[in-house]
Amino acid sequence: MTNPTPPFVSGALPLVGHALRFSRDAYALDRRGHAEHGDVFAIKLGGKPVAVVTGAEYNKLFYTQTDDALNIGDVYTFLKATFGEVLFMASKESYRNQRPILQAIFSRERMARYVQAMQTEVQLWLDSLGEQGEMDITAEMLRLTQHVAGRAFIGAEFRAELGEDFWQDYDALSRAIDPLTPPNLPLPKFRRRDRALRRIRETLLPVLAKRQQHPERYDDLITLLLEQPQKDGTPLPKETIIQLFMGLLFAGHETTAGQAAWTVIQLLQHPDYLAQVQAEIAEQVTPGGSIDGGVLRNLKHIYWAIDETTRLRPSAPMQLRLVERALDVGGYTVPVGWLMRVTAATSHHQPDVFADADTYDPLRFSPERAEGSTFDIIGFGGGLHKCTGMNFAKNEMAVITALIFQQFDLDLLTPNTKVITGVGANRPSATTLRYRRTPQVESTPAPEAVLVA
Repeated sequence: MTNPTPPFVSGALPLVGHALRFSRDAYALDRRGHAEHGDVFAIKLGGKPVAVVTGAEYNKLFYTQTDDALNIGDVYTFLKATFGEVLFMASKESYRNQRPILQAIFSRERMARYVQAMQTEVQLWLDSLGEQGEMDITAEMLRLTQHVAGRAFIGAEFRAELGEDFWQDYDALSRAIDPLTPPNLPLPKFRRRDRALRRIRETLLPVLAKRQQHPERYDDLITLLLEQPQKDGTPLPKETIIQLFMGLLFAGHETTAGQAAWTVIQLLQHPDYLAQVQAEIAEQVTPGGSIDGGVLRNLKHIYWAIDETTRLRPSAPMQLRLVERALDVGGYTVPVGWLMRVTAATSHHQPDVFADADTYDPLRFSPERAEGSTFDIIGFGGGLHKCTGMNFAKNEMAVITALIFQQFDLDLLTPNTKVITGVGANRPSATTLRYRRTPQVESTPAPEAVLVA
């Protein structure tokens, strides 16, 4: 006897299905589906049925079946239109061929250099704030993470090499990311995206050419992409290098910005836990000293706060796959041609996994409690396609958190920050902080990053 297909959430409209509700508040739609049907249900985006699953067992199936019964490369056409067939947007053969390069990019040796670049840029930003004032932490984190990605991946001269308008073009890319609209329609946002792509390519081509001509002068991401062979021993084509670099630079700041801002906001919303973080910073981080892997390993309360932000306020709260071979899930069969999705809206809030699941509580990740398994949290993906830059992002958030709370007293002036969706990665709404430099801590420039052109 054939299993039924997953049951659909109520409230679908003719033709569009759940697309309008999904675009307005996907979290609420997923929670309603889970309340109605449990760990496996379905929504309809236009004419496309999407199976949605919850919990470690089904999330694990989702990730382990990727590149087998589930296809990742063909489902992100809205990203391919911007970045081409690289990273998880590539075919499974191309992705596996590129995988050694991705591993080299985020090797332990390079991560140590990235952390130095992070500290340098964060300290430059903190020094620019003056003694006191107000700022929108959401906007500040976007600019800061852009600069961190620029210095980490290009070197100290990234401002001169990229120019002043480079990140405005990246904003046009972000605003064109739309999973519901065909990416090649003649819409204004897609026209702006295509113009921005041409300008970004024109900026990066001479940067790449300089490194081809004088590789001995550079030790940055583009040099690595030029020199590191793929799994089959062949070099990356020039156009693929441009696309891969664009994708990594985008991923290096787009999702991290929102979660870095949320980490600071949530700590300010929970002063009792913030006090534990500040005590840890005072004990482990020397004012004006270098932050390295040894220091980061001792910032346990900060990393638990980062993990709790990933659980409650993920920048990428869902992932998609195309079903290429029918899958049996929870007594249902997901047919070929359907989409399949995991979602933080339900997986990150399971009451049988997370105590007081809707409550901010970073200590749930302490060794004494250790709530949640590998596949209960999907903020950085899982399996072979787990985000290779996860440690980069977490280390960057840790450096930002440690230095800002070491050097400033902060007051949260915006009472109810909201989640903004629909334009690039999820992020907090504009949130104003009042800041005052801590008198006993003198701002000392951090050691210069190793990645110097």
